[in-house]
Amino acid sequence: MKKLLLILLIVTLVAGTIFAQGGKEQKAFPNKRVTMIMPWGLGGGPDTIARKVASFGEKYLGVPVIVENKTGGAGTIAMDAFMQASDDGYTMVISNGPLFSLTPAFVDVNYTIDDITPLIGMRVVEFVILSNPKYTNIHTLNELIALGKSGRIIKYATTGGPGNDSYTMISVLFEKLNIPAQAVPYDGGQDAINALLGGHVDIAIGSPPVYRDYVVSGELAVLGTFIPDGIEVDGIGRIPSFNEQGIAAEFIGMDYFAVKSSVDADKKAVLTKFIQDVYADKEFQDFMKSLSMEAWGATEQEIKHEIIVQTEAMKEYINLLK
Repeated sequence: MKKLLLILLIVTLVAGTIFAQGGKEQKAFPNKRVTMIMPWGLGGGPDTIARKVASFGEKYLGVPVIVENKTGGAGTIAMDAFMQASDDGYTMVISNGPLFSLTPAFVDVNYTIDDITPLIGMRVVEFVILSNPKYTNIHTLNELIALGKSGRIIKYATTGGPGNDSYTMISVLFEKLNIPAQAVPYDGGQDAINALLGGHVDIAIGSPPVYRDYVVSGELAVLGTFIPDGIEVDGIGRIPSFNEQGIAAEFIGMDYFAVKSSVDADKKAVLTKFIQDVYADKEFQDFMKSLSMEAWGATEQEIKHEIIVQTEAMKEYINLLK
């Protein structure tokens, strides 16, 4: 009898140890690959930065991190995939303000701002308008206006369709210039720049780091930026705003990392800390500096506040284009 009780005790202890270890393994996060869903194409600004952040996955998170591009629908295809993913913390999305402040005015969406939790900012988006003088002889905004007034329909490349921030802002610019123009949507910033380089369009919208080297080399020219006070870009110098050139068209965009709002708070904290660690890494800082950019380490509350402000500002542009 004593021998039987001893055996039962040993079995119980072993089972308890296994159960406890299993519990610890279940609680460990992360213990498998993490995916970042990217709404825009390869080679664009957010894609370039997200892939660099992901490359630090093993170093700071202990698991691989990958980026999956799901383009189209002004970002809604990626958001659909994100909303269908589990809320286990293994799926992040690279989001922006216009997915909430702008896109729902043009496209039916299946999400609201309450469905996500911004973890940390990625970058402030500084859109500029570019030309290829080789094909159009346009070097300045006034030369663009003159070509448009001559009766030529200006073809312009955007990084998405209606509801996308780049599509909206460049379309607003042409509305305010009152010259005939036709949008040619592409899936990302690099595709739009490639179209401009090849002479397939007359004008394109872009953001760092996509356009800088082409402007420095003289292949492309910058006509202005939507940032109200203008911007300074290494190797290029100061780029004037459209406001300064007499055109009331301004926009400050933002990209950020987010998860579903239903993800456990502890997992959100782990993912946020991962990105903060990457931002503090000298290799990453040097990388961003080489792009003439800085990481935007905004908090959840700061990002949501900016979205609210942007939503109000977008109303004028939405009414102008509808």
